[in-house]
Amino acid sequence: MTRTYGHIWADWLYGGDKDRFMVSVYDACREIDGCASPAMKARLIADLRARVSGSSRAWVEGIHDFLDFESRRLSHGSALVEVPEDGEEYRVLAALDAAYRHGAFRGLCRTPGGAEWIGRLGEFCAAAVHQGFKWVRVDGGADEWELPVLGEAWCKGAALWGLVSLYVAVDRAAVDPDNDAVLARVHGVIGAHHMAGATWLAYRGAHPHKPWSAVRGRAPGGNAVAAFGREHGWPEEMTDVLVRGAEHVNTWVNPAVDPVHLERTRGLLIGGHVPRLEARVARLSAELADLAGGVSAGESAEIMWRASNWMSTYTGAWSGRGDDRDRVLELTAIGAVTGALRESRPHLTAEFVDRAERWARERTAHLPQRWQELLVPLVRTTAEVRGRVPGTFEGISSEGVGPKRFLDGVWTLSQWAILAPMGGGREFPGDLVDPTIRFFNALTQRRRIEGTDFPVGGDDHGGCWVCLGSSLFTGLVDNRPENKVQENLVWSALTYNNLGLGEVDDPSLGSS
Repeated sequence: MTRTYGHIWADWLYGGDKDRFMVSVYDACREIDGCASPAMKARLIADLRARVSGSSRAWVEGIHDFLDFESRRLSHGSALVEVPEDGEEYRVLAALDAAYRHGAFRGLCRTPGGAEWIGRLGEFCAAAVHQGFKWVRVDGGADEWELPVLGEAWCKGAALWGLVSLYVAVDRAAVDPDNDAVLARVHGVIGAHHMAGATWLAYRGAHPHKPWSAVRGRAPGGNAVAAFGREHGWPEEMTDVLVRGAEHVNTWVNPAVDPVHLERTRGLLIGGHVPRLEARVARLSAELADLAGGVSAGESAEIMWRASNWMSTYTGAWSGRGDDRDRVLELTAIGAVTGALRESRPHLTAEFVDRAERWARERTAHLPQRWQELLVPLVRTTAEVRGRVPGTFEGISSEGVGPKRFLDGVWTLSQWAILAPMGGGREFPGDLVDPTIRFFNALTQRRRIEGTDFPVGGDDHGGCWVCLGSSLFTGLVDNRPENKVQENLVWSALTYNNLGLGEVDDPSLGSS
């Protein structure tokens, strides 16, 4: 298949399950959306409607929504979306609800099992992320009813709200293993919309790209969300999650920490708004602090913040239940404790590495021997590389060391901690390792050390994270690893930093 818009988008949504029919439908939607001729648009709508007629695929429900919307707009000359006069909060909610109901979202998160409300929530959150990132699109062609008309703060807030609410859903629903499949699907759909909105040049346009400013994002207030949910028949659970998510977006402030620790967002995705996940990370952080030994109060707090950020990138697989799969995934948080402590200490010790190895053996004892023999040495190597332990690898010092820091220090363990509990799966493609490192480095430029870390460059624009992210976005098409690995290594590069919603390393997302 030629890599058209529809081919790329179908791959990000469905991977190897895409087919020519799906690709042709998404290509047709793109053509309809961009058609300026009423007569031609009418023919395109009729052709696509005939093509999808009779299809029982879940995602086609959203295509019918899109076609009905475009038909009404063509007939009446406007979108015919109700814009309430009850203030901006309700206008924002109406815009997001209209985007969800008219924008080919319904059906994307439907799975055979799990609570039905989770899929509906996922589709709404994907619409919120999609609408929010329209603020930085190259064409700026938002309709009069869409979110960009209301300003940057509401756009940034909508994207934050959609992403934060995903973690609230995990906190509430992942306690039940029957919800694992639908939560994994929701991660994939929201992640696709997040990566596309933040990096895909089909949306962002050529370099230089429209930037976000330091304005704080806003979400509708909890009372407005609850009232809107009741009026529009949202499931009670969905409304509760969205209320909690909105309240967190509107109240979160980046905490003050010891200046020895570098700037980053802390407590945005996993914090007090997700008490079950926070409690699990607190237990994990206490274990990690014990491994390090002699931690100060400031170091202990930073280990908690870093472990929270770290585990937020695994929630497509990590449930916070503390079961066997979680215990394996939590091995990766050895990177969190070493990352926190190498900012306050010149290096960690060989004794710490030995304790980490014993800790890993206990956590993997239930796995088949071959997985234990793979994972335990990876934990040891990660502790040595990330901890800059003297005498373990040539060239490692307190300043860091090129690509080895990312491969042996983070991502090799991350990948296999995901795959081992599944009995294996497709690894991350080797030809995209270097581009992924460059993308991550570009997102964290202020933390990279010239001459020792992997160079930020690699595109024609001096290491622009949008350009590098778009190359990854398209490079993964027909070349993807297991879904949870892709989400962890690529999409989570955004979530681990500032969600692509500000300048590089911008902590102002939590400013007042």
